[in-house]
Amino acid sequence: MTFLKKVFIFVSFISFMGCAVVVKEQAPQKSGKVAVCHKGKDTLYVDESAVKAHLDHGDYIGVCK
Repeated sequence: MTFLKKVFIFVSFISFMGCAVVVKEQAPQKSGKVAVCHKGKDTLYVDESAVKAHLDHGDYIGVCK
């Protein structure tokens, strides 16, 4: 059984039980990428060289909450 099929079955079961489920995307497997919360609502994965520019205009390192 593939990973995505297992996740779908799990999410379907949890949804059936009446619980809310939030699925966060996984970080890309490429090296040199950093998760940045852009404008407080969109998680971007940017090159390490672009992190400072994002921090300078108020973004923060990590996934958006």
